Amino acid sequence: MARSMTAYGRAHAKTGVGLFLIEVHSVNRKSLDINTNLPKELLVLDMGLRSRLGNVVKRGYITVRITKEAGNGSVFEIPSADALKKLHCGWETCAKELGYDPKEAIPFSMIMQFALGTTPPSSAPDETLKKELLKGFDEAIEAFMEMKEAEGHALIADILPRLNEVESNIEKVKELAKLAPKRYHDRLTKKLEELKINHETDEDRLTREIVLFADKIDVTEEITRLASHVKQFEGILKEDKARVGRELDFLTQEMNREVNTIAAKSQELEITQSILSVKSELEKIREQLANIE
Repeated sequence: MARSMTAYGRAHAKTGVGLFLIEVHSVNRKSLDINTNLPKELLVLDMGLRSRLGNVVKRGYITVRITKEAGNGSVFEIPSADALKKLHCGWETCAKELGYDPKEAIPFSMIMQFALGTTPPSSAPDETLKKELLKGFDEAIEAFMEMKEAEGHALIADILPRLNEVESNIEKVKELAKLAPKRYHDRLTKKLEELKINHETDEDRLTREIVLFADKIDVTEEITRLASHVKQFEGILKEDKARVGRELDFLTQEMNREVNTIAAKSQELEITQSILSVKSELEKIREQLANIE
């Protein structure tokens, strides 16, 4: 099933140093572009996250964000003054033993960070923390991919009726094109009669005019190719392929090419109207394809 390039997924990773929120968000782009927003102590995970995403996504601008939440993800609880005093005394003792002036070495913001449990790890994450975070990242990717597929299903549901409308108008143009030479013959004959010219005296010349006109407006090849492109388009949608955006966009371009040729050859108002309907539907299809991976 086709996938959308617009999606969002999130998960929480419970680790020994706290609770982390992991988010994956993407918007449409022709190529794959991954942007990571990580705490500096977790930058060591950057390449691993990119590799995991690259295995399942090939197009789109993707943003990965990892943020640490307070405690178990609950609202901050302001510590008591006694708790802060104990922390301050402990740090003050350490500062004095190390030869630092406690007033300069221990800012209030640092004490609050430790009291709230939001102080980030001072060194690179160990293997256990890496595994916990990567597990949470995999869960975020799973939610992200589920939304991509759900959005892709909605896009295809919008495209299919439009494709049916294109097919319907192609059949209409096919039938109208068969009648075009006869209509031209009737118009030409009527015009000659209005001018009081006896066309029966030069029937051969009239026939040649009709043949030349029929050849000039013949759109049989264009209609055949256009119908073939539509069938290929439908076939790709029925295949169990996740990434079909590029193929479908190419086919839509080819359909537009054939439609423009038919429009240029058209001498019938009804054919022109049907072609305009096809062009309108193809434009709407292309807008939707811009969001398909």
